[in-house]
Amino acid sequence: MSEEVSGGVDLSSLGSFDFTPAWAKKEAKISVGNIRPEIRMKDDEPTGRGQSGRRSFEDRKPFGDRKPFGEKKQFGDRKQFDDRRQKGGRKPFDGRGQRQTPVERPCPLAVEVKVLPETKALGTIIRKLQNDIHAYKLKDLAYFFLDNPESVLLKIMPRDTMQGSAAQTFFQCKACGFASTCEDDVVEHAVAAHLGDYYDAKEIDTEPPKGNFNCVARCGLSGVLLGPPNIHEFNSVVREVVRTKFPQMTEEQYRSHIEMVRDPEVIEEWRKGAVKKTVYFAKGQADVEGAAQLIRDQAESEFRRTFLPSIMTRPKHLMLTADVALKSPVKPLVWAVNDALAAECRAPYGMCFALRGAFHHRKLKFFRVNDAHGSEFVTNVEYKEFDSAHAIPELAAAATYLVAHPCLDKSEFPDCPDFEKHLNWLVSTGHAVAFTNGVFSIVEKFPKYGPQWKKRTKKQDKPAEPEAQVAHDAQEVPMAPEAQANSTLNETQVAQENQNTDETSTQLA
Repeated sequence: MSEEVSGGVDLSSLGSFDFTPAWAKKEAKISVGNIRPEIRMKDDEPTGRGQSGRRSFEDRKPFGDRKPFGEKKQFGDRKQFDDRRQKGGRKPFDGRGQRQTPVERPCPLAVEVKVLPETKALGTIIRKLQNDIHAYKLKDLAYFFLDNPESVLLKIMPRDTMQGSAAQTFFQCKACGFASTCEDDVVEHAVAAHLGDYYDAKEIDTEPPKGNFNCVARCGLSGVLLGPPNIHEFNSVVREVVRTKFPQMTEEQYRSHIEMVRDPEVIEEWRKGAVKKTVYFAKGQADVEGAAQLIRDQAESEFRRTFLPSIMTRPKHLMLTADVALKSPVKPLVWAVNDALAAECRAPYGMCFALRGAFHHRKLKFFRVNDAHGSEFVTNVEYKEFDSAHAIPELAAAATYLVAHPCLDKSEFPDCPDFEKHLNWLVSTGHAVAFTNGVFSIVEKFPKYGPQWKKRTKKQDKPAEPEAQVAHDAQEVPMAPEAQANSTLNETQVAQENQNTDETSTQLA
């Protein structure tokens, strides 16, 4: 069987059983570039690569000489987690392609701020209302106080804090109301602002300083000669210059700008100029012979020991004006005050509530316009409805005209010369309402006020004569019994006088 197979079948045509594809055989000389000619490198470009565009294995760098993918930093050289830029933490642009540094707003204090009217300003407003016959809008009066920080009184109370945390403490100057949460701020303020209330400063002549001085200190900001640093008054002079000329700087910051000068001419210049000295006396003792003289440090020390305990207090809650509160060095307190004032300006509920109570206490009257939900007004006049049946014709006609023309202003007055006089009488007696914007309305449960009542038909081209109209209104209004009696009496007297005249004429004839 094997012989038959081997003899009958020729297997030489099968080759060597090499199944390698033709493009991978060396004899074929076929590369990727032959199959994809669009990526074949140009022959004239010195790439240093083979025909296939790949580097040969011999041209490659050994593994140890390769450049690492990235230089690794040590753990200590990395930025802290808090310093890394988080998502959404980018700085906003200022419109010129540059990023602005965001201003951090301090967290307001955990306090409750009540907005009240200042006592003196409130007394002034009440006296004006008591001497005026106009009706004032309560909200306008509230905004009058809010627009003047000196007329706004703030009551600042600490809120209930969490259990275990200390309550907010305040320190305040009784003399001017200056307040802070730090005692040192109030002490510095009291010394700077109220030392002159207890001591008088006086400049006296002295002899030039004696001794040998090697150098003299000079202010690098203003050029003022401060004196040698080894004299006793040098520190006092530095503090005085900081207090008077550079209050925005601390003493340490100012001392960094002091320079020492060793020029003999400059030292002699300081010696000739140091012939004046400022001393302090107790209040009213400057001209008294033999009164004790104090330098600035001595006066401050005595003030802290004697007078400061009586003008500085530690209240449970603060009572100060908005003007003083906004000048506090404690930024969280200023932010809390700003938030309270901004909320009150949007809707002055607190100020209106305080004004309503104060006006009620002074017996002022309140009313609303248009309806039960209309604006609230306050006045000193006690309003009452007008009874046209028991009034003279002129007043009745003025009242009737006012009823027909609500929210009447001077541009709509009739041409009657006495109309304004009659209208003022109605206002003074409480039968008409005079608003502060020059508008008049008749007294009713809810007097009419606002522009909606101005939508009336225009006057006719030829209106009726004012005198004729007033006479017509007078005929329609019945006269009071007393007026009728007076009219009958006048007619009787006229008839009797005519009869007497006729009799006298007959006798003369």
